[in-house]
Amino acid sequence: MKKILVVTCTRQDSSDKNELLITKSLQGLTSDVKLKIIYSNKESLPVVYNKYINKQTAKKHDIILFAHDDLYIDDLKLRGKLYGSLEHFDIIGLAGCLNPVIKKPALWHQMSSRENWRGIVNHPYNDDVNIIQAAAFGPTPSRVLMIDGLFMAVNVKSALKTGWKFNENFSFHHYDLASCIDANNMSLRVGVVPINVIHTSKGLSNINDPMFERSQDKFLKLYSK
Repeated sequence: MKKILVVTCTRQDSSDKNELLITKSLQGLTSDVKLKIIYSNKESLPVVYNKYINKQTAKKHDIILFAHDDLYIDDLKLRGKLYGSLEHFDIIGLAGCLNPVIKKPALWHQMSSRENWRGIVNHPYNDDVNIIQAAAFGPTPSRVLMIDGLFMAVNVKSALKTGWKFNENFSFHHYDLASCIDANNMSLRVGVVPINVIHTSKGLSNINDPMFERSQDKFLKLYSK
C-alpha cells in the first residue's frame, strides 16, 4: 500500500522538529503518511514543491499533500478522505472560491463575492489553541477555481499526465492562486473538501506590504484581462 507524502517547508532548523505543529499532528498517522520537512528553507515554495512531482515519487506515493508548517491536521480519516476526494478532483484544498474577478487586492476571498466562497478552516480563538473557531466559508465538497495554499493535495498521476506543476513565477504570495488557474486551464479539477485542521496563522497582516504588492502586480499582469 502506497503512503501519502506530506511535504512542508519551514524556516526553523531541524532541532525544532518535534515542535512543528504539522509534525505533532501526524504522529498518530505514521503508518499511512510519510512526512518530508525541508528545514531552514530559503527557496520559494513552488520551487521546492515541484521537486517532488516526478515519476520517482509516483512509485511510492499516489498523493502528495503540500501543507504549511503552522497547520495541525486533526483528522484520523485523512487517508480515506484524501483518496476518496481525489477520485473526483485532481487537486484539493480546504477553502477557496468560484468565479473570481482578478483585481486588487489579489486575495481569493477579496476577488470573489461571499456566495462564491467554499470550504471550512478552523483557527484558534483569541490566540488560544485550546479553543477553536470555525471559519465556514461555504458548502464543501465543491468544485472551485482557486484554493488557499495552506493545504493543497495533488493526485500525482494527474499532475504527471498533464505536466502541471506549481507556478514558479511566484515565491510565496499568489503561487497557490496562479497554480490553480493554470490547473483549470489544463482541465484539471480543483476542489475543496471537509478535512479537519487547525490553522494557527493569522494570514496576511498588511496588504501594503512591499513583497505582497510586487507579487500582486505580477499576478495581475499575468492573469487579469
